[in-house]
Amino acid sequence: MVFDVRTIDFMELQVFAAVARHGGITAAADALGISKSTVSLQITRLEDRLGTRLLVRSSRRVALTREGEQVLPRVQSLLAEAENLLDEASRASAAPRGIVRIAVSPPLGGAMLELLVPALRDRYSDVSLIVVPSYEMDDLQDPSFDFAIRVGRIQDDTLIANKIGEFSRILVCAPSYPLAGANSLELLRKEDLLAFGGRVNQRKFAAQEIGLDLDPQFFIADFDVLVRLSRAGYGIVEVPDFMVRTDIAEGRLVRVLPDWRSATLDVMLAYRVGASRINRVASVLKEVEWAVTAVLQGGTQTLENRVKLDNQSVSEAPTARFRKASKAPYSARG
Repeated sequence: MVFDVRTIDFMELQVFAAVARHGGITAAADALGISKSTVSLQITRLEDRLGTRLLVRSSRRVALTREGEQVLPRVQSLLAEAENLLDEASRASAAPRGIVRIAVSPPLGGAMLELLVPALRDRYSDVSLIVVPSYEMDDLQDPSFDFAIRVGRIQDDTLIANKIGEFSRILVCAPSYPLAGANSLELLRKEDLLAFGGRVNQRKFAAQEIGLDLDPQFFIADFDVLVRLSRAGYGIVEVPDFMVRTDIAEGRLVRVLPDWRSATLDVMLAYRVGASRINRVASVLKEVEWAVTAVLQGGTQTLENRVKLDNQSVSEAPTARFRKASKAPYSARG
């Protein structure tokens, strides 16, 4: 019996994926550290092996053909599985090393990094971390990200989405502000409010849940700026409670409507299937989960809790999965 043995060269797949990612042969060659002629040769071999053209080449750019667009996701999946296989084979004896790239909502990211940076420096000196602060969720589909920390529902059923905590927002202002400590809705005016947002009138002030129906005069898409403006006495802001816990304790800010807080918002750890089986990613995932939980609980996470977390494996089973959204890719921001 004669077997039809067919093989495929993973270098061909790596080169094809690099050309698609970087948008050209020259850029792919630079990224891979090989010559342009080698890139062209590998692409030609892969096209011959598959019996179809994958790229359209011109003097200015390289574009995927329709067949190339269909092949690319399968190539990326094969490469990811190959990386998982090699990583799992060396996990038992090798310390985590390499680059981990994550996206995180800015307010939570800043507080988390104060704990995460020294922890990684102490425990995983061979792991490099790249953190990209962003309120958007498009980065979850970028294969160059290993995982993301996001606030609110993650509406993509292709991702693992584990809830690691929650928080709510509160109203605060400087002690010198005329409405400091106010507990009556009737006292608040639109000019007193500074809200998070990217454009005027994009939403009502969230306190409308208890009857406040005012459009703030100012919208600022940065919680850190809102907190600074509030400390300086420019108005009342609605911000995540963990951001101002120390300011309130030390008297720099006070609560407005102290009995009110927003509905809780989930903090989600999201990543693609298989990512947690990569040694360097799994190591950082555990540290991030510990750091985020410590931030949300006001620093109550102890070293003992962290040791317990070390003995747990990061789950591939999501605690929350959602269908793909047809409109907005997210439902809440930090």
